[in-house]
Amino acid sequence: MATQNFRHVVVAVDGSETSWHALDTAINLAVLMNRPIDVLYVVQLVSAGYFSFIDRHLREEQEAYAYKVLSEAQDRGKKAGVEVRPHLLKSGSGPATAILEYLEQSGPVKFLVLGAHGHGFVARHIIGSVTERVIREVSSRGLAVPVLVVPGKSETGD
Repeated sequence: MATQNFRHVVVAVDGSETSWHALDTAINLAVLMNRPIDVLYVVQLVSAGYFSFIDRHLREEQEAYAYKVLSEAQDRGKKAGVEVRPHLLKSGSGPATAILEYLEQSGPVKFLVLGAHGHGFVARHIIGSVTERVIREVSSRGLAVPVLVVPGKSETGD
């Protein structure tokens, strides 16, 4: 039973408005349960296939943005009095795979918090493909991780 105290809250962010709502929800949970938060940002390693310097430049831009998002997450956690541990994950297989691999290696997790969708027009109208895949795979991989999906705010203000 003592291991329950070591369970942490995990949240994946991508800089979208919905991911910030997910982070705020994770912070609220962490405050209530007196837990730290592991904040994940996944850089997808994709080769443009032209020249290595272009690929390197694109990756450097993605990583710079990731560090900016993770820094903002740490600032929000600090304001709430929550320990935020940032994690920059890199994956050639996509964000869902990186998140799932993190869950498999991280030890006990109290909750995984995800936004219902991230960037993109289609994602605004249905549950995000990353979120959907993580939910499906958590179950099929036998991971004992509850997943909390946080919807974005309605654009109409409802």
